[in-house]
Amino acid sequence: MEALKNIENDLKGKTIELSEFEKDKTVLIVIDMVNGFVYSGPLSSPRVAGIVKNITGLNEKTKGFKKVFFMDSHEENSKEFGSFPLHCIKGSHEAELIPELKTEFSEGPDTLYIEKNSTNGFYTDEFQQWLEKNIDEVDNYIITGCVTDICVLQFALSLKAYFNEMNKCKRIVVPKDCVETYDGGSHDGHLMNLFALYNMHTSGIEIADKIN
Repeated sequence: MEALKNIENDLKGKTIELSEFEKDKTVLIVIDMVNGFVYSGPLSSPRVAGIVKNITGLNEKTKGFKKVFFMDSHEENSKEFGSFPLHCIKGSHEAELIPELKTEFSEGPDTLYIEKNSTNGFYTDEFQQWLEKNIDEVDNYIITGCVTDICVLQFALSLKAYFNEMNKCKRIVVPKDCVETYDGGSHDGHLMNLFALYNMHTSGIEIADKIN
């Protein structure tokens, strides 16, 4: 318990002002805020539904920024279903972006919507093409969404490792109030969220309480 308290203390107390980020050099990344993880289906979670207001608020404040929305979207024979229950079938209601993010704040020439067939959107062709095009222009990556200990963690660590390999200095920020995971069986949402955030923290990713 003492170790858990120390981890929580290491991760709290940092607030970042949005004004620190130059609009043209910053991207907001939203991972898997689709109906199937928020409102309906076997992987939906009230914990994730609880961050919708925070993410939509940040989405509104970053109007005009570059944005990437990842959306889980699987064929019925997806290999991922060997590890997870059937979810977010391509073309279904579950695979759609939540209504709160289908707004004018999510639109624009610098917004990209990417359907992904695995837990890690970093490896999609669309994101690799986006990264190649924007790597010299974009210096700040704000990562939000779900699930913190799977999709968010994998993407953030892959992105950080890529920049390390390329010896590039990029700022990757995860606001705690805009990421969440689920409760289920031995998967304790609070603990898994905490461990994932700490993993990212020790890997050089900035963890903030929120972005004002």
